[in-house]
Amino acid sequence: MDDNCQTNGIVFGDWMLAPLDSRNWELCHRHVARATGRHKGGTRPQWHRLGRFYQFNTFDLALQYAADEELKGKAYGTALELKDAIAEYRTIVTMLKNDVIVAVRGE
Repeated sequence: MDDNCQTNGIVFGDWMLAPLDSRNWELCHRHVARATGRHKGGTRPQWHRLGRFYQFNTFDLALQYAADEELKGKAYGTALELKDAIAEYRTIVTMLKNDVIVAVRGE
């Protein structure tokens, strides 16, 4: 676990909204770190802070950001027809939304 990201929060896919205080949350992402400079890359996915902050009334924006990043990751290096990209985006949003619902309900 990344020392800079909390271990509790609302997890949806490889994303987590981690509480910072009673009013604020930070979006974290779980991935394998790339080696940069003197830092070695890892082999296991870990949570990493993104510096993106949200409040209770902006959770939908966190979900939209995560879905956008997921779609960009799937489309990287390939060409998608617009209708296929929209269908994939809809699938990603549905999956992330369902994960949030399950996390909030505590199931």
